[in-house]
Amino acid sequence: MFPDWGMRVIYHTEQNFKLTILESWWEIISVFLVSTIKFVFGGMPMALGMGFSFFEAVTVTSLGGFTGVVVFVFFSDTLILNYKKRQAQKKITHPDLPPKKIFSGKKRLIIRIKKKFGLTGIALLTPLLLSIPLGCFLAVRYFKNKQKVIIYMFTSVLIWSASSYYLYKPLINAIRTYLF
Repeated sequence: MFPDWGMRVIYHTEQNFKLTILESWWEIISVFLVSTIKFVFGGMPMALGMGFSFFEAVTVTSLGGFTGVVVFVFFSDTLILNYKKRQAQKKITHPDLPPKKIFSGKKRLIIRIKKKFGLTGIALLTPLLLSIPLGCFLAVRYFKNKQKVIIYMFTSVLIWSASSYYLYKPLINAIRTYLF
């Protein structure tokens, strides 16, 4: 009655075989795209729900995470430059506006985390608690060496990809046995 999520079915007829391969590509692409933004709580559970093996899940989610890191590290610079230009234009067009607070509670928390844990802490927290875009933005904002930021983020993505597979696998299996 319900499909077997753990097995990929390949039919003998040519038409069904083409549909199965096409469905597999859509599964891979969707897991890849979700992994570029929301890594641990998006890509890996989705991959396990679709029945990916360890190698498939880790490969597709890691490649998606790597792509997200590269895109958002280089996009963050543009975002920061545009923000600074906008702030400068605001000062010119509206000189009577009062200056913003330099240190708010949120900024103090971010600075405290940066000082206490450094780039390693931001990189390790990015796939788990922060999203990849936010983590890359913070890393580029506070650490200017992009090559180092990318290496730390890649390492973190790979570590979380492999470990989250083993963290989610029992949960997904329990859900499958309970629901199906």
